[in-house]
Amino acid sequence: MAFIYLVPAIYDAALGVFSFALPLFLVDMGVSPLTIGSLLALPAMTQIFLRIPAGMMAGRIGNVRAMLVGCALTTLSAGIIASSPVARVVAFVATAQILSGLGRASFWPANQAHLFDVARDRISSVIGPYNFVVTLGGMSGPLLAGVLMTRAGSASAFWLICAFSVASGGLLVAAQRRQTARVAAAAAVAGVSPDTVETMAPGGTAPSDHRPPSPVAAGPGGPWQSLGRVVRSPAVWLGGLICIASVIPYTVSTSFFQVLMRQRGATAASISLLIAVRSASVALFSLVTSSYVKPAYRARLLLVSGVLGALGLALIPGLAGTPGGVIPMLLLGFCGGAMHNVQMAVSGEATASADRALAMAVVGSVGNVAMTLTPLWHGWMAERGWLEQAFIWTGLVLAVVGAAAWQWTLALYRQRAASSETITASAR
Repeated sequence: MAFIYLVPAIYDAALGVFSFALPLFLVDMGVSPLTIGSLLALPAMTQIFLRIPAGMMAGRIGNVRAMLVGCALTTLSAGIIASSPVARVVAFVATAQILSGLGRASFWPANQAHLFDVARDRISSVIGPYNFVVTLGGMSGPLLAGVLMTRAGSASAFWLICAFSVASGGLLVAAQRRQTARVAAAAAVAGVSPDTVETMAPGGTAPSDHRPPSPVAAGPGGPWQSLGRVVRSPAVWLGGLICIASVIPYTVSTSFFQVLMRQRGATAASISLLIAVRSASVALFSLVTSSYVKPAYRARLLLVSGVLGALGLALIPGLAGTPGGVIPMLLLGFCGGAMHNVQMAVSGEATASADRALAMAVVGSVGNVAMTLTPLWHGWMAERGWLEQAFIWTGLVLAVVGAAAWQWTLALYRQRAASSETITASAR
């Protein structure tokens, strides 16, 4: 349970504080909009190049150790920002953001690969609850940080990140030790070695819980052969396209949305409430749409969520700072929750278990292109006094990407259905 839900939820709480607090921290420090955009883009830019090596690393050292590396780097990153001097804040934040990108690249592919290994044939029913709980964790971070920053200043939020990251890593170590003990006990009862138990049941479950392996067999070779198999999979690139659409609402609502709200006189606590609304919406719709992750429904889910996400972005300039400001957050939450469910399902099914962390890394690298360009684009627009228009144009981009993902998913489903009919006819 701790592996599947609690560890990533606490880690996402740390990242939620990061995404919420850093734009406000930089505004309070008097950093220019374009520089803010560049600094906010650094973690995603780092992940574009390092998610794939991190996925390879997870395949060699194991998913648990890769997650621990991610927790350690996030703790270090937050500590650097919290202790940065005013005169050198840009240099310190830039260093910390690169470390933060390394931490995320290490943690998320390994965590999602571990989820697929444990859930196996139950993955369609697990993805929704997983994203629900993890998003609730991410929602709690900004809520606590908003209150803390109002009372103790913006730098205090980064010590909260350190606490969350250390807690996540500590829980991960404790859960791994309990799992190792269970595997050893199961091996002693079965009269086999612990390695045999691990091979029979990923995640440390008892041999009696063994399920048939994935029908897709992992091919031979080292990490470069594994990378070749991953990049040749069309479903991996479809997952990357869906990832672009799913991260745009998140990136906007955790970067220049705060800047716009601060320009309109909102406090950190009031902004954190709106961010919490978006996170709650993501959590809710991750759960509600989980039954539509199956291949027959994916295309329609992508179409609806893309339209609603684009509408939410277009409504931000007119509704931000008003009582109707919750509406865009609800729409962005629906888009993010639904698309992330589909992205995980498509990406996880694209490869065998041995290549899964790497496949997740490739998909994340594609999505991080959008996470890099979005704050840079908004910062460039804000520098010229066009911040409000940037939200509308970004909504248009989301609509185009969502439409492309919808068409690709629909075509892939029809192709598979036709192949299945052909096989059935041949069997007759």
